[in-house]
Amino acid sequence: MPLMYGTPNADWRVKGKVVDEDNHPISGLQVVLGNRFENSADVIYDVNYSPLDTLLTAGDGSYCLERNSFPVNLLDIHVQDIDGDLNGGEFEDAHLVIRDISYDGGKGWYEGHADIDVPDIILKKKQK
Repeated sequence: MPLMYGTPNADWRVKGKVVDEDNHPISGLQVVLGNRFENSADVIYDVNYSPLDTLLTAGDGSYCLERNSFPVNLLDIHVQDIDGDLNGGEFEDAHLVIRDISYDGGKGWYEGHADIDVPDIILKKKQK
């Protein structure tokens, strides 16, 4: 039997939208996506967390990332208002963890494909 070397990989796409409490899209927000390796404390950049990418929301409040990489099992999403009043006011941060991501069509080291559709993330305005 031949020896095999490889790394588990998968194709996955995550997409979502960020809105305010009146369901208006918010552009220019920073969205940090990360892989949480176990159910640990909700602290960004702890030892169980690996950052994957940083995105900005588009004019319609949407964000999307497609990639082939090590399979994501727990997707950690952190949204932060980084432009102050430019996007309609200052908003509080939001944090969401997507669990139980499943992949279809995998074989061998390739675990398949997952479409991760994140529910709308609703940000509250900061109180002054």
